[in-house]
Amino acid sequence: MARPFVTFIQDLHICKFTAAILLLCLISLAGCAHAQYNVEDVEEDEKDKLEGNVQNWAQLIENYILQLASDGLKTSHMQSFYDKANYSMESKNGTETVQRVKNSLKNYFLMKLQAARRIADAVVKFHDENYIIQEKHTYTRLQDLPPSIYRDSDIPNRLPVPLSFSPYFKQNVNLNRSVVKISDEVPRDSNVTINTVLYTGGLDEIFRNNTKEDSLLRWQYFGSKDGILRMYPGREWDTNFAGFYNDYDPRVRPWYIAATSGPKDVVIILDCSLSMSGKKFDIGKAVVKTILNTLTKQDYVNIICARASHWDEVGKWHVFSTDVLSCQENRLVPASTAHRKDLKEKTENLKSGGTSELGKGFEKAFELLSSKTRTGCQSFIILITDGKDTDGELVRCGPGYYTRSGYVPGPICKYSWSTVWDKVAAENEHLTPKARIFSYLTIDDGEEFPGRLACDNRGSMKKLLSGNNLISQMNNYFEFLSSNTEGTNGLWTSPYLDAWGLGLMVTIAIPAVSKITNKVIGVAGIDATLEEIENLIVNEQWGSVYAFLINNEGETIFHPLLKPSSNLVDDPIFIPISQLEQRDGHPEAFTEVEEAMKQGASGHVRIENAYRGLPKGDFADGVKLLQQPATYYYTALNDSIYAFAFNLADSDTTFRRTHEPNDKLRKNLPTSYFNLLIEYNSGLGHAKLPGIFEYLEVKTNEKKYPGLRVTYHHSSFMLAPKCYCDPNSYLFDEDLANKTVTAHIFMNGRDPAKDCSEGSIFEKNIRADVLITSQIEEIWKRRKFDLLDDVKWTYIGCRSGTFRTYPGHRSRRTYDPTKRPWFHRTMTNPEKTAISTAYMDAAGVGKIISISQAIFEGMPVQTRAHCDSVTGKKPGGCVCQADEDCISGKCYISAAVGYAIDRTRCASEKVEAVTGLDILYNDFHASVYTRMQEEDVRKSCRRTYRCPNGEEGCQTRCYLFDNFANLVTDPMFIYASNLDERQYKRVSLGKKEGEVMHELIYKHGFFERKENIDFQGSCSVSPYAPKVTLEGIAKTPEELDDYFRNKGPIPSFSNNFGCIQDVVGYQANSTALGPSGMITGNFSGPCKSGFYYLTALPKTNLFLLVIKNWRNTSESNFFNFNCRIANRISATGAFRIINGTCAHTDEHASLALEQRCPVIKDIDVNCTYQDASTVAMDHFLIIIC
Repeated sequence: MARPFVTFIQDLHICKFTAAILLLCLISLAGCAHAQYNVEDVEEDEKDKLEGNVQNWAQLIENYILQLASDGLKTSHMQSFYDKANYSMESKNGTETVQRVKNSLKNYFLMKLQAARRIADAVVKFHDENYIIQEKHTYTRLQDLPPSIYRDSDIPNRLPVPLSFSPYFKQNVNLNRSVVKISDEVPRDSNVTINTVLYTGGLDEIFRNNTKEDSLLRWQYFGSKDGILRMYPGREWDTNFAGFYNDYDPRVRPWYIAATSGPKDVVIILDCSLSMSGKKFDIGKAVVKTILNTLTKQDYVNIICARASHWDEVGKWHVFSTDVLSCQENRLVPASTAHRKDLKEKTENLKSGGTSELGKGFEKAFELLSSKTRTGCQSFIILITDGKDTDGELVRCGPGYYTRSGYVPGPICKYSWSTVWDKVAAENEHLTPKARIFSYLTIDDGEEFPGRLACDNRGSMKKLLSGNNLISQMNNYFEFLSSNTEGTNGLWTSPYLDAWGLGLMVTIAIPAVSKITNKVIGVAGIDATLEEIENLIVNEQWGSVYAFLINNEGETIFHPLLKPSSNLVDDPIFIPISQLEQRDGHPEAFTEVEEAMKQGASGHVRIENAYRGLPKGDFADGVKLLQQPATYYYTALNDSIYAFAFNLADSDTTFRRTHEPNDKLRKNLPTSYFNLLIEYNSGLGHAKLPGIFEYLEVKTNEKKYPGLRVTYHHSSFMLAPKCYCDPNSYLFDEDLANKTVTAHIFMNGRDPAKDCSEGSIFEKNIRADVLITSQIEEIWKRRKFDLLDDVKWTYIGCRSGTFRTYPGHRSRRTYDPTKRPWFHRTMTNPEKTAISTAYMDAAGVGKIISISQAIFEGMPVQTRAHCDSVTGKKPGGCVCQADEDCISGKCYISAAVGYAIDRTRCASEKVEAVTGLDILYNDFHASVYTRMQEEDVRKSCRRTYRCPNGEEGCQTRCYLFDNFANLVTDPMFIYASNLDERQYKRVSLGKKEGEVMHELIYKHGFFERKENIDFQGSCSVSPYAPKVTLEGIAKTPEELDDYFRNKGPIPSFSNNFGCIQDVVGYQANSTALGPSGMITGNFSGPCKSGFYYLTALPKTNLFLLVIKNWRNTSESNFFNFNCRIANRISATGAFRIINGTCAHTDEHASLALEQRCPVIKDIDVNCTYQDASTVAMDHFLIIIC
């Protein structure tokens, strides 16, 4: 009997790794040999027949999609409405637009600063008055204080009443009273606590007056140096999953530390030696995390794990080294969200081991503090060690040797710290500013080494017995920070994601300094959201104009190519504006714009070869780059570190604007109904618009529309926030009935539309889109075709933000059609019909597909002479023979005025709107696969038959995929659970057919790899698992709008956290199909084998891949590692970068060089330590560190 080759390998006595590799190779070769057959196995005439079948199938599927779009969308009718519309030429001046926005925001930041200043001044006044008479009150318990002074966010019966929901704060609040939040570390009945609550009680009047002065204020608060927070408006504190109130200590919050300590450079040296094992090392890592948590982006930091290699007691060599934890190991890094997370994660993964060789650690620390990337304002070294001068029996400083009587281990290491002290003194002498050293001794009594280091370098030392209450135990460091910086001018924090759902937030923090003691009492803070600024700036966009906001360091706060703050799961990592507006440093002229904005200047710069990015669909699909002339108009926002700019193409300065239909046409237009249908049933609705609710016959919870209110009698219109002159007022207006009645009356009325400057509620051109799109309603209602019952929604989204949908139903308050993937997908290729991948319907109906088409701006009037003079592709309004003749890619017969009205003419180059429909995936899938049948049926899609080599098990596999290599149809999607979106939404072709994908990329050049870094990615804490139910999840527009109003006290659980990802995608290159329009090939890999045919559906964004004689060879092997690699190597997706911060460097000049450091008091610190007792030196080797 033959021996198995596994036994044979074992008999070779080769290493296990080599054996494993050989085993995998043999398995793979065996699998490939088992299934290999050549293209010659397929007869030439059969191959030609198959090619013909595939091309025929592609044509049939394309015809089906185009017919479905024609029958369902009625795009030609909608296009004719815009072609017949009246247009006028208008112009806008970029400089005037920028100045208008600046004027509307001129006091936004100044008023926040003034409000914070009033709080700080009042605190100083109240504190100093109380300081003089503090012994006169008789309170011994906090609970004895009167309710007018003491309302507690952690005690239900001490909360202010009533607490009412505020859309502005997205939770229940009391606008008359503040609340006190006391840190868990603070004794509640201590005299200090009672005094602080007493003297801050007078702030309520200040808080209320601030709100009267500035209605756009968010949270107002004061955090004391004793760990007590007073906050307005009053609210109940948030709880954890167990129902307990979360702790909050203002003293460790970045806004408090930033305001009291100023910018600083911090190097943390963690003793990672073996002697630190156990509880000591746990305390050390906790200290590192505590320090990192109190740093802000204005600070610079890095961490050093200090140790060295050694022998053990049996002569074995153990390799260790002193390492800088950041991947940017030769510099300090900004203490941004990304870097702090990176450093905390690497600290958590450290294991103790090695010698207590700390000299190298200090050498690296001074190198880091001397690097170019630093503030240069204050320098600190934080040392965490047990101070022991030996690491015990297991750590030897020599290899040992053998004698006749046996092995003699090397000497136990014992360290002489004097060399380290001398080296630190020498290095610090040449450092500017000199580093202060704060030492923390973990448990042990080795005080001399860390104590002398601290005292000789103007710091101090503390002994830590546990990792609990570290803020209090490390008060020597934090109190020094708050006392060493002069100045009470205040500081704006970097934007962060608000914990209570208010989006990107910034805080102005001002320290309050007693005039009696000259010490910091605490910090006053005011919160402001950048969403309000973004709304006002974006509201001024028109045509293809876009805006962006940056800070004075060139970091992008918002930009159309970035994710909206509502999609972020963590504090954002800010990307330099140059990465979004330039490619490889070009155009160089944009650098002039960036530098001017960073300096707070105003002006404009025209760039002939400017880049403009147009989102292609979902964020992962990337952007379509256009290079064309553009002008940047920019200015700075008063009293802030921010500047904004508008990018205008030449076509944006003078443009065509739609007019409302004339009176004759308007008489025949249907009434337009606002999307908040239930509000027609309100008291105001019945009073102002009697009988409408009954007429609409609003249905609730229909089988096709579970949980929704719909009307089949009419479509409904919805207006995005940018349709309103004041989008912020719209977003926070809870009077939905008034909002509905106002919109209904105006859109159906005859009062002349006005500009926003004339007091209008709505942007001037909005009613034109509402009225023009209303003409499609009756046509949609009269549709009759086979799949109509499977169409869920039909809709049109206008560039202005107007959205009309049938049947009429509610949309989310924040919904903007121009930001949706279906809108972007169509805008990037307006000449094509765009089809989405399958996704879960928001209302829980099931898997659906979206089909969308572009509606072009009304055809412009051209003269024959002008059109004849144009060489190359023709502009809109000129006669054409085919789509390829036009700049827009669209050639059609139009009712628009102009010459040759009875002939096909080119569409306008601008897209006015996008119309789309949603259809159930299963029905779309069935219709597609029904069209892929051979005459003899034998080798039709999804059929199984005998392979060319005579073996059983071959199939014909057919896939539709889009131009980003995402599968649109796959037989497995039918069986995937609706709740398991990963099984059907944006599934990569490479994941299913890795070998074919690999050939299409590297052999045929059909796919081009696109890769970029996403600094705002989202990663999972635990492995993905599909939902098991939608119960309890807000899914309808009404539930989503009211989420913050109705959510319970237990916080929602998130499995995601912010991370840096490498986003890998592919873009189809249709020219690779060649003259025949088809790619064919034979493949035989570790997974599968077969013969493939690839062709395009040219009038759509789809491609058809058919694989004949497809066989899954991986199933014939008990293990096929290569198969898994083949299906992953060409897959798309976002992959976490472990050292993602390496890609995010900082080249800013130091604040010291720019003379922007605050004034440093340079105070002395009390420092003591206990000398070590003399230890016998027998059998110890002295190590020079």
